Amino acid sequence: MTNFSQDSYALRRDLAYGCRILGNNGHNDTVLGHVSYREPGADTYWMKPAEMGLDEVTPETFIRLDLDGNVVEGKLPRHIEFPIHSEILRAHPEITCVVHTHPIYSIAFAALDQPLRALSHEGGQLSPPDVPRFTLTSNLIRSRELGEKLEECIGNRPACLLQGHGIVTSGTTIQGAILTAINLERACNIQLLASACGPITWSSDEDALAKQIEMTAAKAQLNVWNYYCRKINAAMNASF
Repeated sequence: MTNFSQDSYALRRDLAYGCRILGNNGHNDTVLGHVSYREPGADTYWMKPAEMGLDEVTPETFIRLDLDGNVVEGKLPRHIEFPIHSEILRAHPEITCVVHTHPIYSIAFAALDQPLRALSHEGGQLSPPDVPRFTLTSNLIRSRELGEKLEECIGNRPACLLQGHGIVTSGTTIQGAILTAINLERACNIQLLASACGPITWSSDEDALAKQIEMTAAKAQLNVWNYYCRKINAAMNASF
């Protein structure tokens, strides 16, 4: 492992918690899936390495890339799908964190011809309007061109379903991007369950928009984030 500067430890610690939180909440897919973070204004970003599960990450296992995918710090291998991160970060200076995972309910839901509705608080955070779906390819996003097409599909929305593939979420904080990924998977799970039982009903647009404000408030997200971190610490019988 690399001896990184202590100046970056706090952000690498939070990113490691984010990876493990995802891994413990339905987003683990062997060594696949990745999370990135760049400090505001930076032209490089930290990213989970390849060949390691989300639930195995520690603050010392990240690598740092430039926007062209070159590894500028760290010794572990890079994920092929770095363009997902680089092109979102390149196009949106306000974004600091990007998540790409393969959660099973989101993948299943993306195969259905129905919009995501506000059946739950989580659904209300993400709809309306409907979550965009990337359908250009179900294969890996391994080129800058595909990364740009994905970014265009997402636009200014916090989440996207990649049909036959997985999800992407992003945010101005690590906490926001991680919690959005968890809430998207929960919303898809709930709607799949309800749809299997019969016709569905959902919250009014007015209620859903109010939920979006409440669920994305900094204090609310911090409380949920701290809960998830406590769960990780208990599972590790330690903390980073």
